[in-house]
Amino acid sequence: MLHEVQETAEHDASWLAIRQPAVVRMLERELAYPDGDAFAAGLALACRVLGGRTPLHELRLDHNALSSAMVAVRHGRCDRAMVRSIRDQIEELPVVLTPGEQDAVATAIAALIYAVLDTSVAELDDALLI
Repeated sequence: MLHEVQETAEHDASWLAIRQPAVVRMLERELAYPDGDAFAAGLALACRVLGGRTPLHELRLDHNALSSAMVAVRHGRCDRAMVRSIRDQIEELPVVLTPGEQDAVATAIAALIYAVLDTSVAELDDALLI
């Protein structure tokens, strides 16, 4: 059982690195703490967001979308219930984070979700115009 969980996690991380390199770079930049726990938590949650029950195979996030989303989240333009849900998921992870690390992970994942929604809406608008 543990071996299967490890293989799934490795597959998710490599899938994310191949399909969403800008996301991995954003996580590295935002969650660069010495012990690596914050990055690991961010990577696990990013895999949930992008590869969950309804994977976003066609959606590609770029540096600009993620940077804009990070600015929006840092200026409070995100749903508080979503942030509480992210924090609950952070608590469930098998890693111990400092309060600062938890804040950084929550902010990065909220920005990721914001970017997904913003990019999806933009693509939908483009499709409706055709």
